[in-house]
Amino acid sequence: MPNSFRSIGLIARATAVIGNQLFTSDDLQNSQFIYLMRIVETPGITQTQLANQLHVDPSTCLRTVRKLIAHQYVARQTDEHNKKQRPLVATAQGQALYPELQAYEQHILAIGTHGLSAGEQLILEELLGKVANNIQEYQTTQNE
Repeated sequence: MPNSFRSIGLIARATAVIGNQLFTSDDLQNSQFIYLMRIVETPGITQTQLANQLHVDPSTCLRTVRKLIAHQYVARQTDEHNKKQRPLVATAQGQALYPELQAYEQHILAIGTHGLSAGEQLILEELLGKVANNIQEYQTTQNE
């Protein structure tokens, strides 16, 4: 079983490295492309929600969001109802890059599941979902 978690770690690191190399020409480094994808997919997401969704430290999220803003991929809006919240939205430049990011994600997914039947892919998705849920629940209990 320990090899399963090592495999999950390898997959995460390798896909991040490949993505970082692929999107360096767009000034996206250190997995910034993952943040941009989530912001495009969830317009108006707050920085706190983004950090929680990606399971990263809030200060790491802040640094990454600042870099995305500096490269004009993301902008902060003002929430009319809650002035303390500054929802994040993708700029036109960020939106324009999204199809490439999505294509990369689909390409990596196709490579990773090559040779698996449709049924095996469904089982893999279900089992990984359960493992992720278990880890999230454990993390929640540790933070209490």
